[in-house]
Parts: sequence; C-alpha cells; structure tokens
Amino acid sequence: MCSRIEDVITEKARTALLQVLGPLPWLEKAQGEVRPTDQIQLIRPYKGGHELALARWGFVSAGMGTAALKKYAMFNARGETLSESRAFGPAFRTQRCVVPLSAFYEWPTVDGKKRKTRMSRPDGLPLLVAGLWNRCEGSEGTVESCTLVTRPPTSDLLSVHDRMPALLLSKDLETWLHGTPEEAQTAALTSWRTGVLQMQAV
Repeated sequence: MCSRIEDVITEKARTALLQVLGPLPWLEKAQGEVRPTDQIQLIRPYKGGHELALARWGFVSAGMGTAALKKYAMFNARGETLSESRAFGPAFRTQRCVVPLSAFYEWPTVDGKKRKTRMSRPDGLPLLVAGLWNRCEGSEGTVESCTLVTRPPTSDLLSVHDRMPALLLSKDLETWLHGTPEEAQTAALTSWRTGVLQMQAV
C-alpha cells in the first residue's frame, strides 16, 4: 500500500506539467513526506481544460461519519476492482484525476529489517498517479477528498512491495482522465514501464 508520498513541485516539474496539462497555479509546498489525511494537490478536468485542487488524501464518501473515516483507510483504491467497487465505482466513472508526486516511499525488508526506501525519477520529472476525487457535504462544510489508484508492481519493484501507485506516462493522461472506464482502467494498470524509477534507502 502506498501510504507515504512527497509532492514537492519543483520548477523543472512545473515546466513539464505545463507542457502536458497547461498552466496551473501550483502551491509553494516543500513539506517532505505526506501522510494519509494530509492535503495534497490534484489535477482534474474542468471546462475543457484542467484545474488544480487541494484535497484530503483519504477518500470520503457521502454519508461517511467520523467513526467510518477512522475505521476505513481509503487512501488507496485497487485498480483491478474499480468498476465493481461500491466505494470508488461512481468516482471512477465520472471523477478521475491525476496526482503529481516527486516521490513515494515503501519499507521493503532487507536482511531481515525493514528499510525505508524512496522511489523517484532520476531526471527530476514528476510522477503522475491515477487518482479519484470526491466532494461531499459534512458537518464542517464541503469536503474535497481523493485516493490514489494502485496496481501490481512492475518487475523492478517486486522486491519492494506487492503493490505500487498506478503511475501514468504522459501519453496516457488523457485516456485516464477522459477515456471510457475500460480504457482508463487499462491505462492505469499498464501505462508504467520498468527501469524508470530510482530507489534510494533513506
């Protein structure tokens, strides 16, 4: 499960995102690790283009109370079951987004000990993760939330974890955001290729 991410948007990352998604008002953030329930930036379709939004990392469905939020960790959604999921199915059909990251973290076991490992692109370009978002009314007003889609790992990450974020190559962004559910699911599960990420013990 992807439970630690980093969403520092550098100038190089801004330039790359501008080329594929257009100008967006990125927030100046350098908070390092981001944990579930923290706020993260996402990109979603809006009026023929894209908009930037800030959302709670941890999907909130309509009617979920405080007890349910504590009980169910909805910060990841399995890409293989999106269509059938009661929690994520409606958002998968109509509310897909992309979450740009600078890195994500896992804790593989090395020599019998868990070792914190940072995964990122060595070229400094952002990682683009398939995501879902939702907006609902709660006791404290409107809540915007999101979840990261996950998939089985590529061969180079098999030793790290049995899941990984559904990373998208830029050529598959529009398919994820605007394609049919079948097309979008295929993109989320197959877009990424091996040999792109660097892994650093931290």
